[in-house]
Amino acid sequence: MNNKEIKEIRKLYTKQRCSVSRLCGCYVSGEKEVLSTFSGSMTGMDDEELFKYLEIFKKCLSGSMDKNLFNVDIPLSFEMEDDSYKMLSGLRQSGLKNDELLEVFYSRIIDTYQHVGNYLILVAIDTYDIPGKSSLGDTMDDASEESFTYMLTAICPVELAKPGLAYNHNEGRFFALDRDWMVEKPEAGFMFPAFNFRTTDIHAALYYAKNADGFQGEFISGLFGSDTPVTAEQKKNSFGMLVGEVYGDEFVPESMKSVYETLAAEAEVIKNESDADSSLSKSRVRSIIEKSGADDEQMENFDDYYEKAFGDDTKIDIDNLYNKRAFTVKNEFVDIKISAERTDLVHFEEIGGKMCAVIELDGATEVNGVTV
Repeated sequence: MNNKEIKEIRKLYTKQRCSVSRLCGCYVSGEKEVLSTFSGSMTGMDDEELFKYLEIFKKCLSGSMDKNLFNVDIPLSFEMEDDSYKMLSGLRQSGLKNDELLEVFYSRIIDTYQHVGNYLILVAIDTYDIPGKSSLGDTMDDASEESFTYMLTAICPVELAKPGLAYNHNEGRFFALDRDWMVEKPEAGFMFPAFNFRTTDIHAALYYAKNADGFQGEFISGLFGSDTPVTAEQKKNSFGMLVGEVYGDEFVPESMKSVYETLAAEAEVIKNESDADSSLSKSRVRSIIEKSGADDEQMENFDDYYEKAFGDDTKIDIDNLYNKRAFTVKNEFVDIKISAERTDLVHFEEIGGKMCAVIELDGATEVNGVTV
């Protein structure tokens, strides 16, 4: 899924547009004991309660690709042989009304999800009538040709509220607050199936992590048979390795500056295109490096370098390949940040046999906090 597809689903989680047909939950202790379960409809909830649930599910569709949101491909062998996939498909088809499958679903999460303390598993099922689009890309709500039925699951820590004092106006005194158990924002979640190319993709899911450093490989593998997704930082490092391989011995600081400027220009083009995808395919990555100055000889082995860095068909979100706010030059002793719009102020040249970053001091300049 790309950012536009995720945003389209996230927009459903408002009071006016919410069409969740069933909500189920399982409250789990830190000792992996089921404390309670519940199921029912979100229809008839008071506004405050409804808003809290909508915010939880919306959070599982928020964040940056490859930092918080990750596309997960489900291997065909897993689909055919593993009970987890059959369980997920069965739950979806039953509209979360198969209590036996729900119990298996909760058990599978409890067995593989690692968390210190209590937590709440929430799962909702929704059917979205996908609006058609005109030739100009405009959404036509009255031209729906397909329905997308999906499960959205959130796993939320449950913590004791902080102790404190509250003022009772009638008694004119402060008193200690009762410490209730509070549901926090989700730490993990997923949507199944995925909404790829604005249609149902039963061979994929979208995974959410509050913190990419907290990936739970056993949890992901147990549900989808997939390896742990590659993070934005890992892809950024792989991209740097790819560019270095292409340029070879001629890889100098000016080369990376040129790549940065080309990425920024490409991102601006994508931003101004109404239906553009910010995920870069191999061919678009090739084009960016060529525009940055790599010649035909350097690009000769590009396909091999790309496969080594990313695999043959991996897509990379352009926003994760460069810092949109600043161009940076850093070593053990120096850390320079140049505004993304003014990379023209810095260039690299050899002075006295040493590679140097030369920065034009345009306008009022401070040195060690003093204007000079």
